[in-house]
Amino acid sequence: MKKTAVLLYETCCLFELTVALEMLRMAEKEVVYFAKHLNTIITEEGIKVVADNTFDELDMEDYDSLLLTGATDARSANEDIETLNFIDCFHKNGAIIGAISIAPIFLLQLGHLKGKSFMIGVEKHNLKELNFTDDDLKNMVGWNDACDEVVPEKYLKTDNIITSVAFGFRQWAMAIGEELGIATFPKSFDL
Repeated sequence: MKKTAVLLYETCCLFELTVALEMLRMAEKEVVYFAKHLNTIITEEGIKVVADNTFDELDMEDYDSLLLTGATDARSANEDIETLNFIDCFHKNGAIIGAISIAPIFLLQLGHLKGKSFMIGVEKHNLKELNFTDDDLKNMVGWNDACDEVVPEKYLKTDNIITSVAFGFRQWAMAIGEELGIATFPKSFDL
């Protein structure tokens, strides 16, 4: 069975990954954590973590999926060419990419969400300040619309990309598991 990669970066959020990681563990699917460096990373929750591998250790043939979590501040990671190239590798190889909260900004930056429906944990005006255009954001469901349950499933899947906002982390995880073809155990997560 191919592995799932998880991107770790400064202030990344762990709670959004918990259900996905537990589901993958229950299905005995190996998860490998990647970061730009093997330095200690302090997560949004204040937990200190260290990745298993750096980006240059990626052998794409071993992976079928990538999980991208949100963060208190994703700007430096989103502006880092090595981080973007790492993510782009998965998209170019048709891997399933799960991006939650602010993490879809990585895919937006790479142009992979152009013309696609996606959810993201911010509003359009926040992204316009970062020079994204109305055209880039045409099919975006932002935080307020997500709170208003415009998407009752709490996630959107377009092609190989599954996006959600923070409070949809359980449903997002199940959608990723279903796409991977593994057992998802929804009752274990009160779904």
